[in-house]
Amino acid sequence: MNRFLKNILLFSCIVCLLFLAGEIVVRNLPSSYSYKDRWMRQNGDKVSTLILGSSHTYYGVKPDVLGDSTFNLANIYQTPEYDRALLDEYLPLMSNLKKIIISVSYFTFREQHLEDVDPALCVEYKVGMKLPLHSDFSKYNLCLYSFEDYIGRLRGLLVTQEWNICDSLGFGLGFDLNNRSIGWEEYGKKRAEGLTRKASGRPEEVLQLLEQTVELCNRNGIECILVTTPVWKTFRENTDKEQYVEMQVLTHRLVSKYGLKYLDLYDSELFTDEDFHDPDHLSDVGAEKFTRILVEFLSMQ
Repeated sequence: MNRFLKNILLFSCIVCLLFLAGEIVVRNLPSSYSYKDRWMRQNGDKVSTLILGSSHTYYGVKPDVLGDSTFNLANIYQTPEYDRALLDEYLPLMSNLKKIIISVSYFTFREQHLEDVDPALCVEYKVGMKLPLHSDFSKYNLCLYSFEDYIGRLRGLLVTQEWNICDSLGFGLGFDLNNRSIGWEEYGKKRAEGLTRKASGRPEEVLQLLEQTVELCNRNGIECILVTTPVWKTFRENTDKEQYVEMQVLTHRLVSKYGLKYLDLYDSELFTDEDFHDPDHLSDVGAEKFTRILVEFLSMQ
């Protein structure tokens, strides 16, 4: 029996060591999150325009079109809490920051906390970007917590596999015309339904977070610009009207209270089929067009 227990203990130690080695490897693998953190810490003082928000600005606003002093710090599923946390983290490094662009989308005011939507991304923010939203002793400071992603990234060392990647200025890559989704009639309905949330106390909480972000910017002489990127007609046709109206009302309350600039191209007819990667995300072609419209919009204000 003692020998059996010793073998079990030895096997357990070997497994733990393997997992520990894997943890070290995964923590040091490159990702868009670790890249953006490293870039900001090295080049934050060069940034005059910062892009925040969800995948709609990550894949929808091109920094190179806005100017060389622009960086895209948006990420997929990035909620207002994380926008604010990123701003708090990097603001001391951005002595030349003049403008912040923040996305407002159909789901913004009812989006769940990231911990409830995709805990794996909380790990990316904690491990890759070192955000203090969670303590160093939190489960989110352990790549093993997101086991599926942990295994996938280790497997990616053996098989060529692209992860969430960005260009040198933080713009999301991969949403080009060559690999976009098909069957938009059904997919548009599915996307809209997937981003429709039941009414709760979340809208006022998000509005307060956005107000705090705007007030922080005002205190530091930084201008906030809100943008809503276009969506395809099959997405618009299947949205919940109450949720959309709520988004519009709260956004315009924010705009009116602080005198913000707001570019709303949600249902713009300027965007055609090739401008979209899927029903609610722009393709690389659409992102170029949207950003040029944004440049023109800002120059006229």
